[in-house]
Amino acid sequence: MVQFDYDPEKKVLSAKFSGRMDTLAVEKISEMIQFNIPQGEEMKTGNIIFDLQEVEYVSSSFIRICVSVAKEAGKGHFSIINCQPFVKKTFKISGLDEVLNVS
Repeated sequence: MVQFDYDPEKKVLSAKFSGRMDTLAVEKISEMIQFNIPQGEEMKTGNIIFDLQEVEYVSSSFIRICVSVAKEAGKGHFSIINCQPFVKKTFKISGLDEVLNVS
């Protein structure tokens, strides 16, 4: 579902997701996401990357988590990479593709 990797030298947290990020999956992983997000000064100087290469569907609850983490990280410190076309289109339709730095 989600695998975290933190590089303390680069201050980069990568979260690699897999499967469907529907409401049930998000309920299971939301606490893990919050637990693994750096706090305080480390958050302000680091970057968070959500890798969605193995995700075929995202629900509004997953998008809500992305928005929340992006707000905590601050402008320019959050990105979503490796989106499948359907998933990328979902972010684009919601108008969040540029705000969340989706590629």
